[in-house]
Amino acid sequence: MSGGQIITVFAAKGGCGKTTVATNLAVTLNAGGTQQVCLVDLDLYFGDLAGVLGLTAEHSLCDVVQCESELTVGQTVELLTPYRPGLDCLLAPTGPGAAAQITARLVAEVLSVLPMLYDYVVIDCPAVFNAIVVTALDAAHHQVVVTAPERPALKHLRHTLDVLDLLYYAADRSVVVNRSDERSGLTASDVDRLIRSPVAGHLPVWDGVPASINRGEPLALGYPDHPLSQGVQRLAESVATGHGRCSRDPPRG
Repeated sequence: MSGGQIITVFAAKGGCGKTTVATNLAVTLNAGGTQQVCLVDLDLYFGDLAGVLGLTAEHSLCDVVQCESELTVGQTVELLTPYRPGLDCLLAPTGPGAAAQITARLVAEVLSVLPMLYDYVVIDCPAVFNAIVVTALDAAHHQVVVTAPERPALKHLRHTLDVLDLLYYAADRSVVVNRSDERSGLTASDVDRLIRSPVAGHLPVWDGVPASINRGEPLALGYPDHPLSQGVQRLAESVATGHGRCSRDPPRG
């Protein structure tokens, strides 16, 4: 493998279901173990991946914060928590004050190593622009930006897309409307008008999401034929093949 793809999953506003999208995307890309995937929780202060997947965070980047040399492949492997065959997780730290020890430099190092080991590295980013998130966006081959069909969320999304455009990211981009429902009162044309950007996919509302989280089993595993799982499947195919992406060509300056 010459090098895996890094995919960031970002939301301009909390509560849009970003972690649900990230976990289901990782499971779908894993394709039953045929592809090697690493799911990274970069919400270092309030990360939910361990709880969502029913895992215990015994290791994190805090284990190597005192390392003075560059991060090695062996050290990186020791930080990972297995979830399924071919799908590992780098979980957020749990100790008080632990997140503050992790620097953007360390995140950049781990993101330079993980693509050597995996076909896809899916990063669940916090809903904030900080040095660590910008480092992840810098490294990304594809940016998935998640929103909800609500005017405040769509307004935040439009501002986020403007920031990403100003930064001249060369990564491909997919905008995903999560919890899409005609009962929201916003039509597809309303959404298009508010965000003024192509939408790669709409993921439907489903009441089974909380139960899947409590089981530690993403919907794409338990209900692969559900419309939500099928929507994530189409997103995964878009990420894998490069179809339906919104590219930003100017190089970073």
